[in-house]
Amino acid sequence: MNIRLAEKKDIDKIMLIIADARESIGRLGIDQWQYGYPTRDSVKEDISLHHTYVVLDGEDICATFALTLNGEPTYKKIYCGAWICDDEYVTLHKIAVDSAHRGRGVSSEIVDFIVRFARDNGYASVRVDTHHGNIPMRKMLERNSFEHCGNIYLLDGQPRVAYERLV
Repeated sequence: MNIRLAEKKDIDKIMLIIADARESIGRLGIDQWQYGYPTRDSVKEDISLHHTYVVLDGEDICATFALTLNGEPTYKKIYCGAWICDDEYVTLHKIAVDSAHRGRGVSSEIVDFIVRFARDNGYASVRVDTHHGNIPMRKMLERNSFEHCGNIYLLDGQPRVAYERLV
């Protein structure tokens, strides 16, 4: 598998993967991503800012994620816990793996890529948040050495569980 920055031409496939993930999350009874987010416009913006990546299995895009570097405003306050470190970090967002590729280690490939990127660029850790009911995502994070650090609140007030991994 290869990982590269997403290009504008990838938007349709990225949105199909996000729709597939949205459906899977919805079947678990989780309201995360059920109200249209991430939108096509937000993904387009992330692509233009060089935040969105795609994972290729041969020529086929099988997953997508966003990687941001400038800190996450909602991570300034953490409740019922603490971040592992106060140094610079990268943030993983909008991770989605096509259902045909789930269970094949794609998420671990993404984590390995992000950890290498963070380490190579002088960041101390990777942070991520998810819905408390998103058990598949939480298990993936724990399987990939992320530690549950506490809770954060999104700008709209929605609670999320927060994880961090030192690189």
